[in-house]
Amino acid sequence: MRILHLDASVRFEGSTSRQLSQFFIDKLRENGLSFEIDRLDLAETPPNHFGPVQTAAVYVSISDHTPEMKAALSESDALAARVMAADALVCGVPLYNFGMPSAFKAFVDNVSRSGITFEYTESGLVGRLAGKHMAFLTSAGGNYREGAVFEGLDCLTPHIRTIFGFLGVPEPDLIKAHPTTFEGVEAKEKAIAEAEARAAEVAARWASELAS
Repeated sequence: MRILHLDASVRFEGSTSRQLSQFFIDKLRENGLSFEIDRLDLAETPPNHFGPVQTAAVYVSISDHTPEMKAALSESDALAARVMAADALVCGVPLYNFGMPSAFKAFVDNVSRSGITFEYTESGLVGRLAGKHMAFLTSAGGNYREGAVFEGLDCLTPHIRTIFGFLGVPEPDLIKAHPTTFEGVEAKEKAIAEAEARAAEVAARWASELAS
């Protein structure tokens, strides 16, 4: 059993999304699940953003890749292979400026690869991540709940659902903590407590499903 544990927050100290992703990993172990961790910290090792060579390469058959294209895609190949090798992904992802951090967007671009993580078939597009468990532990400084000041401005959640649904996981587990900054300490503590309670429930379910 291998879990890809990813964090995307640029903060190493005081990051709620990091706190929650580690909490989730700890809860999996507390529930008796045995696994190895493939750790990927996007703040320490941010993926390269796609440039013109990578972009041109993904529209060309692999058999026609030039040496330059192969070199340019080497990081993307490695990241996609790590995703494919994992049985589950646990991702701590904060909401920045209403969306995902740029390093996480670069990760998504690198692992969304035709012929690797999805494929075209006679019956249509098929996502090759189908069957993998995925959890996204997200946090936001503002309040995005119904009736709150930022209601309707959370672009992270639909983006996650869209891209990973396309890759084969239409219903990833999304565990949110907000507000964590702009409404005071009590609101933050309540948001984290609610997220941890939800994370504990999901971890218990995962442990049962992945152990069977």
